[in-house]
Amino acid sequence: MKKIIFLTVAIISFGIFVSCEKESKDPVLDMTKATAQEFTGPAGGTQFVLTEDMAAEVFAEFSWSPAEYNIDLLQHPTYVLQMDIADSSFKNKRELISTTATEFTITVGEMNEKLLGMGLQADMETEVAFRILSFLNTSSTYSELYSQEVSLMLTPYSTVVSYPKLWVPGDYQGWNPAAAPNVFDFDGDGVYNGYIYFPEGGTFEFKFTSDPDWEHTNYGVGATPFELSTDAAAGNLVIPGAGGYQLEIDIINLTWNYGDGVQNWGVIGEWLSWSSDIDLIYDIENQQLSVTVEDIPAAENQRFKFRANDGWDLNLGAKDPDDGTLIQGGADILIPEGGTITFILRFTTPEPTYEIVK
Repeated sequence: MKKIIFLTVAIISFGIFVSCEKESKDPVLDMTKATAQEFTGPAGGTQFVLTEDMAAEVFAEFSWSPAEYNIDLLQHPTYVLQMDIADSSFKNKRELISTTATEFTITVGEMNEKLLGMGLQADMETEVAFRILSFLNTSSTYSELYSQEVSLMLTPYSTVVSYPKLWVPGDYQGWNPAAAPNVFDFDGDGVYNGYIYFPEGGTFEFKFTSDPDWEHTNYGVGATPFELSTDAAAGNLVIPGAGGYQLEIDIINLTWNYGDGVQNWGVIGEWLSWSSDIDLIYDIENQQLSVTVEDIPAAENQRFKFRANDGWDLNLGAKDPDDGTLIQGGADILIPEGGTITFILRFTTPEPTYEIVK
């Protein structure tokens, strides 16, 4: 009789153990029962004309409902607010914010910078789409949810950034600081960069000045050819010969150099069978290189690039997406149509830029 009682107790105990074990299992995430977050503001179709005098003001307050899952979460979902040109399927999306909150505020100036970075033209209305991605962790895409898109009609404004600069007067331009081209400090570290073209003839001598005159700080040759001196009696700097040079000047350590030497730029493209360049001409007044090419054949997807010294070691193409800036080895650049076109290359910004003028 005692054996039967013991066996009954063991069976009951085993049942309780199994039951507890089942109850302790983690709940399973079922994405078929999940509800995506949705925008609660701003309203789709709203028009915004951005202006520089409102740069510090609030552009918009983006808000959305929380994503809902079928389990009680141990963590808040992460929300990523994305934007891109409408009808682009978010192929070149930009991220505005990654947050666990359900709202985000951005200023006019910050939004304008994002829009220009996407390649939008200033003073032109463009439809821009927004969506929200949510997920529970960064190691799996299983929990991802996307909101419906909301499109806004946005008109950005142009911005002109003024960088600290030095003037580069020399024999090549009559030693006139007021009419001399510039080199620029793009990131405020005291190092200046710029492209200067020295034509044939003359001595190839020059100096750097802090102002468009000789009355302030002037930089001449120091103890060695690539050291600088601010002594008023310092001699002239010199480059080895005619051509274009990427000059770099460090006014903190008082040094300078001309990089990899001569960089004579040209334009090359499909209509030239990618075999020979058309040389660009330096415009000292506008501080740019350009050439006007006539009778370019009209062809679908006609493309071109910039390259230096008739070779491919230094070649500039477009970023992806193309926002008007150039990078070493970048993509071939589309020519909208044939005919007479002026190609312009500039080194007056942190990254080189280009322009095509029909």
